[in-house]
Amino acid sequence: RARVVELGSSRVCYMTIFEYEIEAEPDGRGTKLEGLVTISETTIDRRENDLAVLLLHGAGGDLHGGHLDDTSDYLAWMGFPVVRVTMKSPGALYRMRAAHAAMAAAKELDEMKYVKRWILMGHSNGARVAIALASEMLDAWRLDNSEDLPLGVVLFSFPLHAPGKHDDLRDDELQSLELPTFIVRGTRDTFSRQDLFVSAIKTMRDAKKAFPIIVHDVIGGNHSLQVPKSSKDTTTELELDGIRTAVTNFCISLKNINVAGRVLHQEPAGSGANGTTR
Repeated sequence: RARVVELGSSRVCYMTIFEYEIEAEPDGRGTKLEGLVTISETTIDRRENDLAVLLLHGAGGDLHGGHLDDTSDYLAWMGFPVVRVTMKSPGALYRMRAAHAAMAAAKELDEMKYVKRWILMGHSNGARVAIALASEMLDAWRLDNSEDLPLGVVLFSFPLHAPGKHDDLRDDELQSLELPTFIVRGTRDTFSRQDLFVSAIKTMRDAKKAFPIIVHDVIGGNHSLQVPKSSKDTTTELELDGIRTAVTNFCISLKNINVAGRVLHQEPAGSGANGTTR
């Protein structure tokens, strides 16, 4: 199906977005999960396109949850086809299979059949799955260069710990990353206490890994990247603009990757709408 979307707050742009419904089969037992591929009119005829985004939702959500519709539309508008799937089980292994199945189903489309490179994204639990998937795909590519290659990861609201459980950190998952990494985080996120998050990022950077680790702070944002407004939390167009611009700049930089996996061009860090990128 096709629809016209309005994007941008300071400058309104209209774009035709094409959505293709797909079915992902994660277990070989006939289970079919709802999936969606979002492609803009700027990409629809680029049959040589070899790069796409996989965007995964958090626990208890679905492929439309939170900012995922808006993020998908914007990335598609900027030339990045986006694959999503509703993963019914919170189990990590099941979600990994669901993600693989969604990518395979998407590549059956004519518009996606040349895709061999991926940017892996996820919100909350989906971010954890994106990290595990990146490691698995990278190991497979190292053994066989004909396998699909992950170029980088974008982590929205990575859950460094459960709320209040500050002694049970998941920083080892962040330390396992071997790809360019972009983290979007609300400064009020109860799943990521400020000092613990800063320490985890410092450890990553001190390891002098040969790839960029970039953080975009949503000032006042909670775990859903919502900010206080009129006595309730909401995600405004201002915050979305800042997030989308920063994430898109990172994705554009990943288009220029050399054989060793180094980023050849990277957008400079700076300030965005109600957010800072560092």
